[in-house]
Parts: sequence; C-alpha cells; structure tokens
Amino acid sequence: MYELPENIADLDAEGVESAINEALDAFNALNITVESSDDDLDAAEALKAGLDALRGRQGEIAAAADARAERVAALTPEPEPVVEAVEPVVEPEPVAAAATPAAGSPVARAAAAAPEVIVPQAPPTASLIAAADVPGYSNGQELEGMAAVTAAVLARTRGLPTVNLATASGGVRQRYGAALIKKAAIDGLVQNRDGSGDLELVWGATDESRLPGGSLVAAGGWCAPSETLYDLCQYETLEGILSVAEFQVNRGGIRWTQGPAFEDIYNACGFEQTEAEAIAGDCKDCCTVDCPPFDEVRLDAIGLCVKSPLLTEHAYPELVQRFIEGALVAHAHKVNKYVIDSIVLAAGTPSVATDIGSMSKNMEALVIQAIGVRYTYRLSQTAAIEVVAPFWVKELIRIDLAMENNRDSKNVTDEEINSWFSARNLSVQWVYDFQDPTVTGNDVTIPATFNVLMYPAGTWAKGTADVISVDAVYDSPNLEANQYTATFMEEGILAVQKCTHTTSVTIPVCVSGQGVLDDIAVCYAAPAVV
Repeated sequence: MYELPENIADLDAEGVESAINEALDAFNALNITVESSDDDLDAAEALKAGLDALRGRQGEIAAAADARAERVAALTPEPEPVVEAVEPVVEPEPVAAAATPAAGSPVARAAAAAPEVIVPQAPPTASLIAAADVPGYSNGQELEGMAAVTAAVLARTRGLPTVNLATASGGVRQRYGAALIKKAAIDGLVQNRDGSGDLELVWGATDESRLPGGSLVAAGGWCAPSETLYDLCQYETLEGILSVAEFQVNRGGIRWTQGPAFEDIYNACGFEQTEAEAIAGDCKDCCTVDCPPFDEVRLDAIGLCVKSPLLTEHAYPELVQRFIEGALVAHAHKVNKYVIDSIVLAAGTPSVATDIGSMSKNMEALVIQAIGVRYTYRLSQTAAIEVVAPFWVKELIRIDLAMENNRDSKNVTDEEINSWFSARNLSVQWVYDFQDPTVTGNDVTIPATFNVLMYPAGTWAKGTADVISVDAVYDSPNLEANQYTATFMEEGILAVQKCTHTTSVTIPVCVSGQGVLDDIAVCYAAPAVV
C-alpha cells in the first residue's frame, strides 16, 4: 500500500509533484463508493489528509517562487537604448523636383558616402517573463509575445492533476504561476506600493515640460483628472426561491409509485347488508388490492459556463468575481424556475375563482380549495397546505388591505399578511420566477389574473446529481484566444410529485379595498403609475 512521505515540509517542487501524483493514483485505485470497506475508507481519508498537506506545501513553494521572481524582476535594470554615433550629413542644395541625381554627380557621390542613419528604438513598455517551476522554462525567462505566454500556460497545465480536486483535495482552489507581465516605468512614473505619493505621480504625469514643445494646450473644465471607481454594484439575492425537500439521484432518474389513491379505496371498499340479504345468503362485496403503476422521471441537465479573458482576470479580478457571483445567483433562479414549471405542469388546468370583490376577498377561494384537498385525502383538519404565489401578489394585497381599512400601506406588515394564511393552516411562499410581471424600462405591467399552486406539505421534492462540477478550466483553444473558463458546472435535476396531487387556482386581480363587487366604483388591476 502507498505510504505518504513523512517529511512533507522538506520536499522541493519536484518531490511534492511526484508525491501528489502517487497519492492521487493510490486514491483513485481505491474507487471509494458506499460499498467500500472500512479499511478502504480509512485509507482514503488518510490519503485525502496527505493530499491536503501536499497541496499546502505546493502552494508554499509556488508562492515563494513567485516572490523570488518578482524580486528578480524588480532588480533587473531597464535597458537603455543604444544609439550609434551619426556623422553630420551635409544637406544638398535643392534641385528641381523632376530631376534625378545622375550617376557620378556631386549629389549622388554625397548620398553614397553618407553613413547609415540609425533611428533610436523606444524602450519597451512591458516585458513578459516566465514564473517559477514552469516545465521547459527557466525562472524569469523572457517570453516573446502572448503566443509565448500561451505556450507557457499550456506547459504549466499539462502537469496539473486530471482528477476532480473537489473530491480529492477537499475542494481547495489551487493557483499555479505561469507568466508575469512586468510593466516598465514611464519616465520614472511609478506608483508607490503603499499608495502614497499619488498626487506627485499625477502631477509629474501632467507636467507640460515633458511634452514636445514643453507646453499643454489650454482647456477649460474642472482641471483635476476624474477619479476611477472600481467598485461594482450587486443587488441580486437568493430570496424568493421555492423551498422543497431535496435528495440525491445516483442512477440518472427514479421510479416511484404514489400507491393507491385514498379516494379509490374509499369508493371501492366496504359494504352494507340488511338482515334479509344476510338470510338470503347474498355475497358481500370485497375490494381487491391491485398493484399500483410505477412512474419514472429522468434527470435533466442544467448548468452554467462563464468564460473570462486571462488579462481581465489579472488586471480587474473584481469584475470577474462580480460577474461570476451574479451568474451563480441567476443560475439559482433558473433552477427555481425549472422546479416551479414542473409543478405547474403537474397541476394541469387551474380552477377559476369567482370575482367577489377586492384582492383580500378573492383570496378566500384558496380556503375553499384547501377544504377540497383535506376532504379528498381525509387529512388532519389542521394539516398544512402549501401555497405558492408570485411575490408581487403580496404587495397588491398589502395595498388592498390598506385601502380597505384606510391605512398607509407601510403599516400593513408582512406578518399581518402571512397571518391571514397561517390562521387557515395555509403555508404560503412568495416566490420569484413564477408569473413575473412585464418590466420594460419604467413601465411595469401586472397581469389581470394570477395562479396559485396548492398541495399538501411534503408533496414535492427535488432530485439532484452532480454531473460535472469544475471551478476553472484551462484548455488550449481558449488559451490561444487568451481566455479561460472561469466557472463551469453542470448538475442533473428533476422534480417529483411523491404523493397526493397539486391543484391550481386562478385569482382575479382587483385592488379596491371594497368588500363586495357591487360596491366597487373602480377596480384597479394595479396602482396607477404617473
């Protein structure tokens, strides 16, 4: 059996890489599953702990190497342009434009005798150097252009592990240096690392004596340069996500049965017999236990892929991080919509509530629907019925209740609205991604009706399976385009109605504050926006 080295802290880069590869091979050979023996599980846990230690040592070595590379780069003097001495050239007298110096003429002899004029080359504005421990490159080796950088990155990635580090090393992100971009100072204008001296830096950059002719063109305005704000706005949240039970799917799908429906048992079983029928020997009716049908649902794939330019990752990492965080929230809402859409499909055609007045009065239709669900399954009279409604409906109910009681809408709290449901043993969830209003610029269009989903608590569950989960992917096609896949993940997903059924109710939208329909002078689909 493979044994981890005892002197991890003393290993060099080559030794650490060799130990990691051997440990990963040993880990993969165990092929850990739920059926693995306790000995294999113990061995896998020991290997994982060792891999964590080796990865930590590898990170220390890489960080130390990068620090050394930066120190070396900082000590490297900037190259000075080499200009060969140029002897003065006597300008010939002007001649006619159409004339060409004849061979042997004084002008031709002067041109032939003139030394070659060498144009000074501007010093480079930036240099590319290889980081430490890149296979095939020496530490600090200069790289010619982005093609060489791409080759260095590819050389680095070829030595990376090919297994899923999320399971092999605890999901710790590992960073490996490939190349450094070292910008040359422009006329000595370099910002101090501690941020001091920025005023002098800007002042020196705008000194007119540095410009050709020694002056700047005068212009009006604020004079001072604008400040660059790199902070990014982020408002999105994970609120409004439907809460359902979740379980792991390992075989691509599930087969299940809801079993016999109680209403079928109620209608088929039991008998009544009179004394005369008993004397006559009439047979008693019996119900038969039938095998229920099994349903099957397969996993669908849902995922997220975000690509980022390599230079953007280096120069503006806050932008990449903010974009990925926003994409992850968007992905969560996409998953939420998938689950809700599955429930809507199972509910079928909704029943339509009668328009009897304002919003709060029309919501009484949910109480009648809950009565029907409890009777169908002979549930406890206080059994919770789940209610799923669009988030914006709560705000219209708030306005309606305020109008009904002549109050300011801000005084109608969420607790008051939710208590209306809880008093009727209804558990309401106000969700996004379900009948969202139409928003175009400043215009918001609220639907004239909305649907509400209802089912006994515990009816719905979500199944998931990790298909691919990768933090970052570096591959040659992307690297050739100076890009990498900053985030890629994919998972299997399904929604299953385990038992009972789901009902849907269509409710008219009427914000009026009036008690009965006949009293309504004006029924607003939504408050007017001026």
